[in-house]
Amino acid sequence: MRLKSGTYRVLWEAHAWAGATSSVLLVGMFLLGVVSLFRHELMPWQEPRLRAPAVADEAQALATLQQWLDARVGKDLPPQLDVDLPAPHSPWIRLEWKGGGGAQTAVWVDPRSGEQAPERSDLSYFLFLAHFLYPLPGGMLIAGLVAIVLLLVVGTGLVIQVGRFRKELVRFRPREALRTTWGDLHKVLGSVGLPYQAVIAWTAAIICLNAAVLQPVMVRTAFDGNLDAGLASIGYPRGPKSSGQVSEAPRVATVLAQARAALPDARHYRFSMRNLGDASGYVDVRGHARQGLHEFTTVRVSRTGELLHVRQAGGPGATARLLEAAYVLHSGLYAGMGLRLAYALLGIFSALCVVTGNLVWLERRARGMRRVDILLARFTAGGCGGAAFALAAAFLANQLLPDTLPRRPHWEHVIFFGSWCACVLGALAYPRARAWAQQLLAVSGGILLLLPWLDAWRNARRVFDPTGSPYMFYADVGLALLGAMFLVSAWAIGRIAPRDPRSAQAPLSIPAHEGS
Repeated sequence: MRLKSGTYRVLWEAHAWAGATSSVLLVGMFLLGVVSLFRHELMPWQEPRLRAPAVADEAQALATLQQWLDARVGKDLPPQLDVDLPAPHSPWIRLEWKGGGGAQTAVWVDPRSGEQAPERSDLSYFLFLAHFLYPLPGGMLIAGLVAIVLLLVVGTGLVIQVGRFRKELVRFRPREALRTTWGDLHKVLGSVGLPYQAVIAWTAAIICLNAAVLQPVMVRTAFDGNLDAGLASIGYPRGPKSSGQVSEAPRVATVLAQARAALPDARHYRFSMRNLGDASGYVDVRGHARQGLHEFTTVRVSRTGELLHVRQAGGPGATARLLEAAYVLHSGLYAGMGLRLAYALLGIFSALCVVTGNLVWLERRARGMRRVDILLARFTAGGCGGAAFALAAAFLANQLLPDTLPRRPHWEHVIFFGSWCACVLGALAYPRARAWAQQLLAVSGGILLLLPWLDAWRNARRVFDPTGSPYMFYADVGLALLGAMFLVSAWAIGRIAPRDPRSAQAPLSIPAHEGS
C-alpha cells in the first residue's frame, strides 16, 4: 500500500508526538508491569520471615486464625478484616484492617505459634498499584488516557508500516550510523511487540477508565444512582448492614468448608470479613477458578455458616465478563509461568521501543530544536531514566530501611515517587540530557546487580542458590538480569555521539514518500 506524502507526514507526526509526550509514563508503566507479573513470587524477598517453608497444615492455620479472632471479640476486633490464607509463596497468615483514623494496618501471624509481627514491606503490591498509577490522585484516569494514547501510537505505527513488515521486521543495521540503528531497532521492537502492545493498551483502557469514569457514570444513569444495583450487576452485591448486636466471630473452618462445597473447583485464598463481632457479620471467600479468561469467584457465608451468595467465575452478565476478561488478559493470568515470562520480555521490549522511538524523533528534529523540544528531551531523559532509578531505589530501600521504622512501607512508597520526581527535576538542571539518562541507567543497573549480594549478606544465605528457596533464587536472577539490561542500555546511550540539542546540525529528515 502506498501512502501519499501528506498522509504519511500527518501519521508520522501523530505517531511521534503521541509517543514522545507520553513516553515517561509509558516506560514507567511497562517496567512496573514487568515487576508486577511476579508480585506474589517477590513476597519472600521483601519479607524475610516468609522464606522458611511452611510446616503447619491447613487445620492448624485455621485454628490459629480462630484463636486470634476469638481473643479480640468485644475488645479490639476490627469491623472489617481481610485475611490472606497461607500459600507456597507466603506460608504465614496475613491480616489487614483499618485502624484508628483510617490508617491501614497489616500484620503477619505464624500459623504454628500464633506469633504476630507487623508487615515489614508491601513493595510488590505497591508496585502493582503504581503500574496503574493508582496511588496518585486521579491516577486511574491518567493511566486510562495514557492507554488510549498508546492505542493511537500502535494504530498509526501499524498504518505507517503496512506493506513493509516483512522487510523491516528483520532489517537491523548495527554498523550504520547510530540514528539508523535506533530507527531499525525501533521498527523491529515495534513490529514484534505490536500485538502485545495493542492488547495491553486495550485492556488497560477498559480497566482504568471503567474504574475512573464508566462505573460511576453507569451507576448514575443505568441504575439511577443505585450503587447496590451496580455492584450486584458485576457479581459483588453489598452485604447486610451492622445490627449493633455484639456476637462471636465466624467459625472460619465452617466458612471455608461452605465455600468449597459451593465451588469445589476453585482455590479459595482470602477471607474478606465484614461486620466482625456483630450478629449480621459475614465472610466473602475469594477464590480463583481458571475458566479461560474468567477466573475470580466469591462465596458469601454468614456468621452462622449460612450460604448467602455465590459468584461464579466471570460474574452474572456480559459487563462483568468483559471486565474480568480484560483484567485476566492484561495480567496474563489465563496461563502459567511461561506466559508471564513472555509478557515480561515483551514488556521490556515495549519500554525499549518507546525509548528508541524518542531517540529517532529527537534526531529528526535536531536541526530546528525549539525550547519546547529541548524541554521535552530533558523531561524524557529524566523521566525514563528516573523510572529505572526509582524502581532500583525502592528495592534498595526495602533492604536498608530499619525494620523498626514507623510506617515503614509508606517510606518505601515515598522513596519511589520522590526518586522519580528528583530525576525529572535533575534532568531540567543537568547540562546534558543524554549524560543524565546514561548515569541514571548505570546507577540503577549497578544497584539491581548488587541487591542479591546485599540481601544474601544481610540474611546469611548463599546468593544464586538453586538448592535453597526457589523464590529467592529466581528473585536473584530476575534482579540481576534487569540490572544488566539497564547497564547495557547505559552503554548503548553512551555510544551516541555527544551532542547538545541546541548545537546539533544534521537532522534525519522526514522522507517525502516512504510507501512501498
